[in-house]
Amino acid sequence: MSIATSDDTILRRVREQAPPPRSSPPIYNLGVDDWAWRKGQEYGTILVDLELHRVVDLLADRAAESFSEWLQQHPEIVTISRDRSGLYAEGATLGAPQAQQVADRFHLVLNLSATMERVLEERSRQLILPPVEVPLPPSQSANTGDVSPDVPAVAPSHPTPSQLRRERRLERYQQVIALFNSGHSQAEIARTLGMERKTVRRWLRRGQFPERKPPHRRPPKVNEFADYLQQRWDEGCHNASRLYQEIREKGYRGKRAMVARFVAGWRKTGKAAAPNAPERIAPKHAAILVTRPAEKMTDEQQQLFDRITAQCPEVSDLRQLALGFRAALTADDSTQLRQWIEGSKHCEFGAVVRFAYGLQKDISAVAAAVDTSWSTGQVEGQVNRLKTIKRQMYGRAGFELLRARVLPYEPMASSGPAP
Repeated sequence: MSIATSDDTILRRVREQAPPPRSSPPIYNLGVDDWAWRKGQEYGTILVDLELHRVVDLLADRAAESFSEWLQQHPEIVTISRDRSGLYAEGATLGAPQAQQVADRFHLVLNLSATMERVLEERSRQLILPPVEVPLPPSQSANTGDVSPDVPAVAPSHPTPSQLRRERRLERYQQVIALFNSGHSQAEIARTLGMERKTVRRWLRRGQFPERKPPHRRPPKVNEFADYLQQRWDEGCHNASRLYQEIREKGYRGKRAMVARFVAGWRKTGKAAAPNAPERIAPKHAAILVTRPAEKMTDEQQQLFDRITAQCPEVSDLRQLALGFRAALTADDSTQLRQWIEGSKHCEFGAVVRFAYGLQKDISAVAAAVDTSWSTGQVEGQVNRLKTIKRQMYGRAGFELLRARVLPYEPMASSGPAP
């Protein structure tokens, strides 16, 4: 814009708090969610006007006290849409007792899927499926006498980089031997092939192709806890973070990534299994199939679910509970949801019972998720925009500038004389 100024001046002006606009519209319907300043370490709070689709403020922390103080400055709020976080529920109750809290439907479905995963973790042994018998094509079955049953057909594979390097070294070794047998000296061979004379002498003295020695690495520290990890894995604990915390208490001083890498080979979902080998289905994968509606499942997913049901018949009852919950969320009113909660309190699955009692404690917000149309969908979109801005300024600014860039721009009042 041909304005003579420096970048520091621009950043300083952006960080300056602008005076409030003369006609600030009141906020009646508010959406709240958290955002990560440092994932897993520091979190903040984003507040969105659901009617105007705009961010109204950012809070530097994720705490009930700061959220409550902010709400007390806006007594006109009548609706607060949130996830099922206890911090925001407590802050909304203290800061805006007159407002109706609405639980987000998407987060309710996520809570349902997590509940199903906990149930299936207790039945992980039943999620090991037997191999599928694949019938041979007629052309192959007719010629079974000509083909050995013990030697399966192996498709040709591309050589790996290490194999290519070995082939090049082997070719060079054969050239050295050929030149030496034809009467060339070691110095002539080194000059001809562009090699070190010591390498030529070492190869000739060896008398055979020198294979490279495999690298010798110290075994990782996590190997000391292999028996305990295998025991916990067989018991159904497939969460690497939980296993990491448990062996930390037993003296492990390594990193979590090493534990995750150690148990990664035990996860069979999504990997090509050996022929006629049992297939291990992760509880999270099975929980997704349990909670997914039939019209959204592919043929492959339906076949896999049928195999899981044949191995673990209790999955059918779990699916009925999951589909009943999803149907209650899309009902005209919350009556069906309340009935689902009462019925699930007496089911045979402990995790589902605890989930139902948790919904009962937050029944006002959970019922409002069905009776009203508010959700935190657009709040998630604003969080995505915030992440983009945060990554653009990574390492160069703090919360003050981030807040100024995320909030809508309000021009500052001119301090000069009127024209």
